[in-house]
Amino acid sequence: MTIKDLAYFDRPYEKLFINGEESLSDSEVLAIIINTGTKNKTALDISKEMMTNDKENIGLKFLTQYSIEELMKMKGIGKKKAILIKAVCEFARRFNYDKPNPEERINTPEQLSRVFKLDLQDKKQEIIKTAILDSKNRVLKIITNSIGKDNCCMANLKDILSEPIKSCAPKIAIAHNHPSGDVTPSDSDIDFTLKLKDACNLLGIEFLDHIIIRKKFFL
Repeated sequence: MTIKDLAYFDRPYEKLFINGEESLSDSEVLAIIINTGTKNKTALDISKEMMTNDKENIGLKFLTQYSIEELMKMKGIGKKKAILIKAVCEFARRFNYDKPNPEERINTPEQLSRVFKLDLQDKKQEIIKTAILDSKNRVLKIITNSIGKDNCCMANLKDILSEPIKSCAPKIAIAHNHPSGDVTPSDSDIDFTLKLKDACNLLGIEFLDHIIIRKKFFL
């Protein structure tokens, strides 16, 4: 069976055109992105098979967890389709990101979380980043300090403080993500934060906060 063999109103393209995008199921949306099938399967067949990988019942968001190479291992997904899927995922991620105004003064953990969110949300590996701020709490730059593997990432005080010292930064904040989904600060998170705060005090750098995406804690 091909897409053309389906009833007219059941074809993803026609269904969207007639009833709107909200009428589509997740597999139908994915089928439109995939566009073409294989000799034995339609794009809709392939998308339905791919949706079986959504073990956590999070909808199309599960696609963000796969690399291009992993997508290409799925039946009916070649390099071009895998790249397109990742591009669509990135488009959605950026579209839904509330990019901070460079003139915005960061005064709350919620504002600070938004600063780091785009680069840290939904990452499969743990990443540590530092935001350098001016005396008015405006973000000047964001630096990647360390990229780990899975749920572990190592950084020392020198990794965090070398750029702020070089830049004569008056203020900094750091953030990292917990890919496991458990955003409770670990003992090592708290210990490292306290050591960093003490080091900043000695250097005359104001340490604002340590954010765990999507969880924050104050000192």
